[in-house]
Amino acid sequence: MKYRIAGYISEKFLSSKSQIFFILISVSILLALLVGWISARCSYHNVLEVAISHVEKDLKMFENLLNLKYPGEWKAVDGKLYKGIFLVNENFEMVDFFERITGNTATIFLGDTRVTTTIRDEIGARIIGTKVSLPVAQRVLVQGKEYYGVADILGEKYVTAYKPIKDPSGKIIGILYTGIPLAKFEPLKHKFYLTILTPYLILLILFIFNVLIIFFWARAVNLSIIDPLTRVYNRRYEIHRLKQEILKRQAKKDYQFSLILIDLDDFKQINDIYGHTEGDRVLKEFAELIKQRIRNQDVFGRWGGEEFLLLCPETPLEGAKTLAEILRQLIANHTFGENKLKITASFGVTSYNEGDDLETILNRLDKALYQGKIKGKNCVVTF
Repeated sequence: MKYRIAGYISEKFLSSKSQIFFILISVSILLALLVGWISARCSYHNVLEVAISHVEKDLKMFENLLNLKYPGEWKAVDGKLYKGIFLVNENFEMVDFFERITGNTATIFLGDTRVTTTIRDEIGARIIGTKVSLPVAQRVLVQGKEYYGVADILGEKYVTAYKPIKDPSGKIIGILYTGIPLAKFEPLKHKFYLTILTPYLILLILFIFNVLIIFFWARAVNLSIIDPLTRVYNRRYEIHRLKQEILKRQAKKDYQFSLILIDLDDFKQINDIYGHTEGDRVLKEFAELIKQRIRNQDVFGRWGGEEFLLLCPETPLEGAKTLAEILRQLIANHTFGENKLKITASFGVTSYNEGDDLETILNRLDKALYQGKIKGKNCVVTF
């Protein structure tokens, strides 16, 4: 069974077609990683949506706290922003209190300019007098709409909420802001990626590892049963399959199988005259010629040197004899190698007899082939 599995894997996946298989494996791995990455991104964006919803509520809280602590209407007078009678410009108490209770940054704008804020620069100075980003200014000051989402504040990303400030006449005179630095979400982002992508990576590594083990195992087993020159089965595998056929016949009395032993006539002369390279070329071409003519269920292998064994399951003696004659003529009519050599082969044919074991059936097969050599070669002898 292991030889059959290894052979199938080698034939289907370790052959010249394996490139397609490995391309499919690579695409599958990339798709799995992509799915994992998208899942992590979606999870992270869900968190961002929750954060945006949170700052939206915080902005309403900020507005309510300002109304409670500083009652009155918003108004702009002589380039100053007021809340009722209270001057907003550089009134840091208004924003610091909100920052203390929520942890959010807070800013109040007059027009597009910060007049009080909790946001500070690198040296700790508050960034009053700076401008709101253009996309926010366009939406809040020009369109009169609220803005919720990630925004750039002096080169740093924040999860933000902006709302227009209107005077009693409904004119937009400023902006109310609160936000959370996006950097605070980086650990959470990394945690999502690790939580979701790590299992994907582990499974992919295990998958690749198992595939490689299976492939190397199949290759090793396959190499142990394949003749390296002719790429047909070797003697070891032929004996293994022959033992299986004998056991099958002993278990099922009406089951039949036959053996054909093929020996290339005068092959030594090819090596002596044309060299071993040409001899090897002839053997490979011969093996390929036979493989193309036999059935898929037949087991064809190199028995040793220029001898080859063909095991024919579910085949009576007469059927094997007919096949051997067809192969004999096929070989005789073919030209081999670069020198277009004409060669012949002798065939010994036998089938299982009651009481046979491995030794008796192989001895009978050798005798049949020997009789063929005595008769002048290029013939089929059954025994």
